[in-house]
Amino acid sequence: MTDLSQHNANKASSLVQPFKYALNKMRSNEVLSPTQYMERARMLLVDRLGVKGPIAESAFSPGVVGLMADHTHYFEGFALVLQTRQGAAVAIRPNSRGKHTIVVEAPGIHPGGKPATSQGHSEAKISTSSAFEDLNRLFETILGTVSPESTNTYDVALVVTVPAALGAAFHGSVTVTMIKALVAIDKKKATDLDIRTMALTALNAWYGCRFSPAYVIGSLAQQTEPFVLIDTGTLSNLPIEGPSPDKIAWGLIKWSDKWSGAYKDSKNRNERAQQALEQVQKNGFKNLESLRNLEHRDLEQAVEVVPRKSKGVLRFLVTENRNVQKLIIGLKKEDWQFFGALMMISQASKAADWSTTDTIHSLITKEAESAAMDGIFGVVQTGEGACMLVCGQAFSMPAFMDRAKEIAAEHTTEDVETFII
Repeated sequence: MTDLSQHNANKASSLVQPFKYALNKMRSNEVLSPTQYMERARMLLVDRLGVKGPIAESAFSPGVVGLMADHTHYFEGFALVLQTRQGAAVAIRPNSRGKHTIVVEAPGIHPGGKPATSQGHSEAKISTSSAFEDLNRLFETILGTVSPESTNTYDVALVVTVPAALGAAFHGSVTVTMIKALVAIDKKKATDLDIRTMALTALNAWYGCRFSPAYVIGSLAQQTEPFVLIDTGTLSNLPIEGPSPDKIAWGLIKWSDKWSGAYKDSKNRNERAQQALEQVQKNGFKNLESLRNLEHRDLEQAVEVVPRKSKGVLRFLVTENRNVQKLIIGLKKEDWQFFGALMMISQASKAADWSTTDTIHSLITKEAESAAMDGIFGVVQTGEGACMLVCGQAFSMPAFMDRAKEIAAEHTTEDVETFII
C-alpha cells in the first residue's frame, strides 16, 4: 500500500471508528415496549412473591424529563417536558397477609436480597433514609387517595427505568402507574382527568407542598410527539414536534440517587417563592395574583423592591418561565445553538440564584462548553438533584456522556450512570 493509500485508510478509520462506537452505544440503549414492561412487572411479582393470589392488574406510564419545568413546583407557570422511551410498570394484586409487600427493579433503588415490606396504612412519618422506604410510604398515600375506605393489602411489583435521581419526574410516573392498576383492581371507571386529580392529591399530600402538575400531565399525555408544553395553571397541554433522533440526541447523567435532600428542600423553596410574591404585592404590585402574571418588562422593577434574599428567587422563577416560550421557538426553528444556550442560561441561573447545584454540575457544564464545537449544544440540571440533561448531535452524544461520567466519578463515591433517552 502506498503512503497516500495508507494515509487515506487511516483517515477513513479515524472517521469510521467513532461512528461505529456511537452507533453501538445507541443500539445498546434500546428499551422495552410498554407491553414488555408490564410483562416484566408480572414476572417480577411471581418470581419474588410467588404465584399464590388473584391475577395481578398491570399498568405502564411513560417517563418524562423536565427540560424547563421544575420552577412550576412553585407557581402556576409553563413547563416543557420531554417524554422518554423509559417508563414505569407495575403489577398489583390483593393479598391476605395484612401488610403490603413491595418489590422493585429500578436504577437507584436497592432493597437488598429480600423483598422489603411496609405495614398497610401505618402512621409513620415519611422516611428520607432511602428511596425504597419512601416508595412504601408513597404507595400507602396513593392507596389512601384511590380507596380511602379500603383495608385491603397488596403485593406490588414495580419495574422502573426512569432514574430515581430525577425526583419529581420519577414520583410522577410511578404514582400515575400505580393509580391505573389500583383503579383496575377496584373495577372503577376513571378518565385521565380522574387519574390526574388523584395523582396530584396524593403527591401534594406526600410532598407536603405543591407538586408540579407538569410531571403528572406529562406521564398521562402519551403523545406521538416527543415534547409536551404544559400550562400548569389551566392544566392543559400541547404536543410539540421534535427533531429526528438520528439528528439530535438527549442524554441523562446522574451521580447520586439521594433525592431526599431536594425533596425536603422543596418545602423551603416553596416558602421562599411565596414570600417573594407577597413582598412584590406589598411594594407596588398589589394586583399581582401569581408570579406567572409578572411581565418580564416589570421584572427589574420588582427585583428592586424586594429584600436582597428574594431578588435571586424572583429573577430565577420569572425568567425561567419566560424562557420556556423561547425554547419552543428554538424547537420550531430547529435552532439548536439557541436552544442549547437557553439550557446553559438556565443552568447558570440555578447555580447563582436557586442554589440547587453542586460541584459536579459545574464541572459537567464546563465540559459541555468545551464540547460545543463537537456538537454538544447544552446541559441543564433536571429534577433539582444530581441529574443533568444533555442535548447534542446524535453522533457526538455517546463520547460526551462517557467523558461526563468520568468527570462525575472523580468527585463521588456513588455509582454514576448515563442514559440516552
